[in-house]
Formats: sequence, structure tokens, C-alpha cells
Amino acid sequence: MSKLFSRVCLTADNSSTVEYLCPGMPDTEEQITETDGYCDFLEDNPDAESVTVDVEHYIYGEGESENADEDDIAEFEKRGEDFLNSDEVDYLDYNRFVIPIGSEGFSMEEMT
Repeated sequence: MSKLFSRVCLTADNSSTVEYLCPGMPDTEEQITETDGYCDFLEDNPDAESVTVDVEHYIYGEGESENADEDDIAEFEKRGEDFLNSDEVDYLDYNRFVIPIGSEGFSMEEMT
């Protein structure tokens, strides 16, 4: 069984950046804003007016695919940065978009 997962890089307009792995292949604002990594990032950057999202999609293993779960992600993270460059992991796709924060976009109040 192969596992689908993504590396997400968030960059606020104040230049703060964070990267994290998440299950599946999130491609939309709604999917990203539902991740714990995004919510934590907004809490740490209350002055952000927008967040640029860079998402790289990967697949680990062979055979029929399913979304990685939180246990899979924890195991991948333990293996470090070299994990993404291993022969067992294949790069699939890349997506970039901007999420506006506040009245026109998502805010912490809307997510709780």
C-alpha cells in the first residue's frame, strides 16, 4: 500500500515561514485552513494579512494508494529531510496560492 502526503510551506506577508507534512494532497484554501499546522501558524502570526501556500505532493511506497494518516506522518517526520529524497518517495505535483486573512479571507474566529 502506498501513502499520499504533502509538504506544506506557509509564508506570511510578515516573512514568517513554517513547513510541515500533512496527510493527503490538499489543493484548496479550505483544505489547508483545516490543518493544525495552518491554525498554529496563524496563532503565531496574528499580524499576518495574507499567507502564501506552497504545497508539494508525494507518494511513499508502491501499490494501491491511500492518504497517509497521522501515525504515518509522525514516522515520516522522524526520518528527517532525507526521507523526501529517498528512493521510496516520489514527487507528484506542486501547487501555490495565497490565502487572504481577515474580513475577505479566513480568520481564527471562523475556524473555531
